[in-house]
Amino acid sequence: MNFKRFLILFITVHSYYFTIAQIYTLDATQQHQNIREGHLKVYAHPEAPVQLGANSKYFTKNGNPWFPIMGEFHYSRYPHELWEDEIIKMKSAGIQIISTYIFWNAHENPKGKWNWTGDLDLRKFIERCQKHEMYVWLRIGPWSHGEQLYGGHPVWIDKMKKKRTDDPEYLSEVAKYFHQVGLQTKDLYFKNNGPIIGIQLENEYAKGQPEHIDSLKDLSLKNGITPVFFSITGNTVFYAKKYEYFPLQGAYPYRGWEKSGGGPTKDFLYANDQWIMTDALGKVYYDVDMYPKGLCEQGCGSQMKYKNRFIVEPRVIEAHLQNQIGRGVNLVGYYMFHGGTQMPGLKEPGYPESYDFQAPVSEFGFIRPSYKYLKILHHFINDFGNELVTMQVIEPKNPVRDEKNTEDLRFVARVKGNSGFLFLNNTQVRIKMPDKRVQFSINLPDETLNFPKTPFLLKGESTAIFPFNLKLNNALLKYATAQPVSYLKNDGQDILFLMQIDKNTIELALDKKTLKSVTAVDWTKKEKNGVIYLSKTGEFDHPLHITDLNGNQTYIKILTRKQAENSWRVNIQGKKSLVITDADLMFDRRKMELRNIEKTRFDIKIYPVPEADFYSKITDMQSMTDTLYK
Repeated sequence: MNFKRFLILFITVHSYYFTIAQIYTLDATQQHQNIREGHLKVYAHPEAPVQLGANSKYFTKNGNPWFPIMGEFHYSRYPHELWEDEIIKMKSAGIQIISTYIFWNAHENPKGKWNWTGDLDLRKFIERCQKHEMYVWLRIGPWSHGEQLYGGHPVWIDKMKKKRTDDPEYLSEVAKYFHQVGLQTKDLYFKNNGPIIGIQLENEYAKGQPEHIDSLKDLSLKNGITPVFFSITGNTVFYAKKYEYFPLQGAYPYRGWEKSGGGPTKDFLYANDQWIMTDALGKVYYDVDMYPKGLCEQGCGSQMKYKNRFIVEPRVIEAHLQNQIGRGVNLVGYYMFHGGTQMPGLKEPGYPESYDFQAPVSEFGFIRPSYKYLKILHHFINDFGNELVTMQVIEPKNPVRDEKNTEDLRFVARVKGNSGFLFLNNTQVRIKMPDKRVQFSINLPDETLNFPKTPFLLKGESTAIFPFNLKLNNALLKYATAQPVSYLKNDGQDILFLMQIDKNTIELALDKKTLKSVTAVDWTKKEKNGVIYLSKTGEFDHPLHITDLNGNQTYIKILTRKQAENSWRVNIQGKKSLVITDADLMFDRRKMELRNIEKTRFDIKIYPVPEADFYSKITDMQSMTDTLYK
């Protein structure tokens, strides 16, 4: 009997301590966002309809903050007949810029004979990008790597003892190559209303001479290669204090050059600001506070060798991107976003013919789960990025710095004034993370936010982003324990989409003095100290309806994880819209196409509901249901 009582007591106490939440604190009262402007070299493009620029923290578009998303797709490794479809897939994922290598040895073979046709038709590829309003960032080398034979150098260049230097013989050959590139890209630069905004010179030039990068830039300009931005990889030596190049970093959660993709890395600690390796190639040669923090090689897949095969998990890819956004990256550039196939005879020894890279869009054009996982965060960047890039990164007093620490929560905030986003991470590649019950206390310049009222369960292998003091027209959302996905702003009738994290109770707190009315069907509602608290668990059939004091209306729609994965941001009839469908959506200005494999039923929801004439233009009514909702 006594044993039974002891056992009951033990279970009760154990359960009590198990459910106690850890309260994490963050001090954002002292904010020092020191932005330097005018020092970075941006090439003039006065005839362009949009003016691009940059300061020490972020890129700009027409003087406004801009968070670009770039994805790598190698035109020469994919059939040219299918380029257009693949460009649309990348655009539909929320990608804004397509980056691509130009492999010199693919175009000049043998010496003196140039080929720019078929799958090597660079100009046609760029024009297809332009047709679909995609910017282009060319990585012209002349040494590129990319698992290409000799790093992309022709064989006679590879045999030169002084290649990748300012040796006159080498530069003479580079000039011929750059001349060809200039001819193929003539009038396609942004200053000519073309799509090319960026040029990367060399690649991972960590052991060379900084003046060589200047020589390559000079040769580029002399041969008509005239972008808005010249970039280099962040581990390249260059004259950093001249501010003529934008160093972009790389980070891979799975490292194909290490056995089985490597072990636990520091890429999930909201802290790592180095290149992808830890030896000499892993250094940065510049003051990171003087340049906008950007990536040219954010790994969302990984190359494998014959004897080195491993699975790239999409949840890890998503957590890795979330880490980058949280730690202050303001340009994301993926390598690779689209897979391809090596050109015959031109692959680096030891690698297979496939260059699939386990990319979000596969070697054969199939969309992988990672595509939809990343798309959730792309919506967030594209709808909130203009505010996000202006926000300062605020770390906790004792941030996690040991990748093997599974007990303490990795978290960080990006804050400006009293508003911001809280980033939580409970994912670590190669290590199983335990569930955590958490609450937060954030000290802001004008208040202290304590939330949520009910401890939040952040499960192992998951992440979350919470907004705080988010303005919805003139209404103020104090906090939400749901992740922002998209925010459609259409003439005072806006829709905020939030994603439920697992099956947690969602809490929303609204500043009552900024509201005229709140309609929340089936939500529990409480008021305290001028704040309206709404909470709900289970199904979320009805959107919340908020009207601010000026009569502006905002709807808040809660999405499940599955709905968020199946959401697509498009413009329909001049309105910013969100489409929810489990089909693959291909959208351009002329049409919206849905594709299913082995399914003849297409379900679709569109927010906000289009005008009636939109449906009259649907060409195959039998393949669509009428499940169209506001």
